[in-house]
Amino acid sequence: MEKYTIEIASVPDREKVVAEIWYLNIMLAEINQENENLQIELFDSAERIINLEDFLIVLNDAKLKLLLD
Repeated sequence: MEKYTIEIASVPDREKVVAEIWYLNIMLAEINQENENLQIELFDSAERIINLEDFLIVLNDAKLKLLLD
């Protein structure tokens, strides 16, 4: 899982901070909290196959990091 990075970022098109999920140097997803429920935006990537269990763990970690920030 060392290939994943979670970054909390303030981006110009969002009012609240977001959690960016990176795999190596490719941004896979962004979790935002603009509405009542958290939303995820998935981005196309050159890495088409990633480990599901690792990605689910990273998603949950990003969610917790975003909510606790």
